[in-house]
Amino acid sequence: MIREPKITTLAELRKRKKQVRMEAELAKREFAHSIGTTRDNAGTFLVKNVVLPAGGGLLGLMAISKLFSSNNRGPQVIKETKVIHEYPDGTPYVAGKHRSKRSRAKQFTALMGSLRMLMPIIQAIIGAVNTHKAQEAAKTAKRAAVRK
Repeated sequence: MIREPKITTLAELRKRKKQVRMEAELAKREFAHSIGTTRDNAGTFLVKNVVLPAGGGLLGLMAISKLFSSNNRGPQVIKETKVIHEYPDGTPYVAGKHRSKRSRAKQFTALMGSLRMLMPIIQAIIGAVNTHKAQEAAKTAKRAAVRK
């Protein structure tokens, strides 16, 4: 914004106030437009640069493991066993009814471990999206500079 000389009259003040209102409205519209554009571009960016490479890598790993796995395992033998769980008084045991605090602690620890594994992936995705936004803003600024 170019700094204009000091305002000395009421008419100049009203004119400048009107200009500021118009600039603010334009800034709001540009911001809304950029959010819409970013929302549209973010989906395609994630699909092209994150989901497709990860899916291709996963499929490649599956194909390699399938090729190198041995098929000479022989026939599978399945043995049937019947285990009856009951308390000493004869009442049947119901699975999942008596959960211990230890199993809850194990579940919490497993959840925290998985979150620890996912955090770098989430940070990488956020970093990629922010880089893409910065590149788009640089392109927009460059186009605006060329127009002037």
